Amino acid sequence: MKFKGKKAWVVLLALVCALALSLGACSSGGGNAPAQGGDSGAPAAAATGDTIKIGYVLPLTGPMASYSVGGVGAKYIAEEALKVINDEKGGIDIGGQKMKVEIVWGDTESDPTKAQEVATKLATSDKVNLLFGEWTPATTSPVSAVAERNKIPAILANGPDTSWLEGGPYDWSFGLFFNYDYFIDEYFNGWDKMDTNKRIGLVLDSNVDGVGMAEIMKAKAPERGYTIVDPGRFPEGTNDYMQVLTQIQNEDCDILVASLLNPELVTVWNQCQQLGYTPKTAVLSKGMHLAAEINALGEGKGEGLCIETQWSPQFPWINSLNGKDAQTLSDEYEAAISSSPDLELGWDWTLFEVAYDALSRAGSLDPEAIRQALIATDLETTYGNIVFAENHVGYCPIVFGQWVKDEKWGYKKVLIAAGHVPEVTQFAEPIYIPGYDSGK
Repeated sequence: MKFKGKKAWVVLLALVCALALSLGACSSGGGNAPAQGGDSGAPAAAATGDTIKIGYVLPLTGPMASYSVGGVGAKYIAEEALKVINDEKGGIDIGGQKMKVEIVWGDTESDPTKAQEVATKLATSDKVNLLFGEWTPATTSPVSAVAERNKIPAILANGPDTSWLEGGPYDWSFGLFFNYDYFIDEYFNGWDKMDTNKRIGLVLDSNVDGVGMAEIMKAKAPERGYTIVDPGRFPEGTNDYMQVLTQIQNEDCDILVASLLNPELVTVWNQCQQLGYTPKTAVLSKGMHLAAEINALGEGKGEGLCIETQWSPQFPWINSLNGKDAQTLSDEYEAAISSSPDLELGWDWTLFEVAYDALSRAGSLDPEAIRQALIATDLETTYGNIVFAENHVGYCPIVFGQWVKDEKWGYKKVLIAAGHVPEVTQFAEPIYIPGYDSGK
């Protein structure tokens, strides 16, 4: 997918990946020793023994840890998946031998350099057979770089296809991603149902996600009848948005879009209130995916906020490992970890579903056999049908939601637009909040 002005985005991603690769190449000893076969062009040797090792790289700590509820959610789903694979199925048949799956965890600490370091350790010291890398380009791009360098199959999850594809082409890495064009289309589909002046103010930083979102929104807005007010990019971790928000307020934007991590989003929303700026509708994106995070904004302050919705218990698909529908999976998740499954459940289960399917069809721990099995994937999962395109992306649906009051968790999402998910046809209209949206 191409769009105008992507050069800055490409340069940013290239710098991250170059730094990651250079650190991997320069480190020595311990878990960062050079990979077997990494420089020779041959795949790393398959692990021996009676266990299939999957290295799971994700942010268990740091500002992105909320995506997996500090790892509690991710580990719960991993345990449930392994109960089915190891206990109920007795493992995976590899050359006539039933082999059980073991997870080796790697914490990125929400840092792309650390993601590269832990992925390298998993590939070279722990000698995993397969890598998982999850949550935003800060994880998926560095883990893919390690997989390509060491010729180890990897499945990545959760992120925009465009930023990941700029680091390709890939031989060993396969991504479960959303399409950024569809992602932004759903924003406009939702806004079309709302009574606004169609002026959109952007609060986006210089991270690869912020750069990409700004470029696509600017390209799409005119054809959809919207005007973009863009004060420009600012550094990650900024804590004073008054100048940006004042410009957006002065230019009479009924729609606010901020795509940042949770601490920054809290600051943005608080500073909107300090300014007396009350847009008719606001998207707080990238962070703010969990009901607990919306509750943390304060009483009533999250009601009516909008966000992309990356998985929903309303989805119609069945889990290929345990045969359960989306609502059942959601209910079990909530009961087990006392949290709403607003984001994570679909991505995590689908990683295990695709891995089990590919390893079973490979029938071997030879890296090339696993790679070929992943290429041939055609699987109905919790997240819909997964088929890896020629660019190694398996596209997952994304819809548009709105936060409303909920007795159980304080807030829940209702789905208000899903133009690219024909399987889901019934959505509520946007819910208007008196006082928040000027009394609509």
